[in-house]
Amino acid sequence: MRFDKRCTLVFKQKRKYDTELGKMVGGNEVTKVVPCNIGPISAKLINLLGDKLKEATTVVRVRNCKEKVDSLLIDGQPFYIVDNPKHTNGMTVFYVSEVKNG
Repeated sequence: MRFDKRCTLVFKQKRKYDTELGKMVGGNEVTKVVPCNIGPISAKLINLLGDKLKEATTVVRVRNCKEKVDSLLIDGQPFYIVDNPKHTNGMTVFYVSEVKNG
């Protein structure tokens, strides 16, 4: 399996209370560009997950991502995560769907 494409993982930091400033700080978005493998979803998985998946669902595989990812960017297009990421054999698999405007 070739990791020949790039995707941007978007993480949202938790807000925390800063006692010196007296207010909540943080909550920024952090991005990380990683190599990935992008492909279509299999017919077997469509039957297994059923109504959870949309027709335009894509499979994105990255190497061992432990952080909680809030969304993905592929070629600058935003994608949201449809199902919880699966962690197997040193890879993390995301099932994502493209965010439609409007």
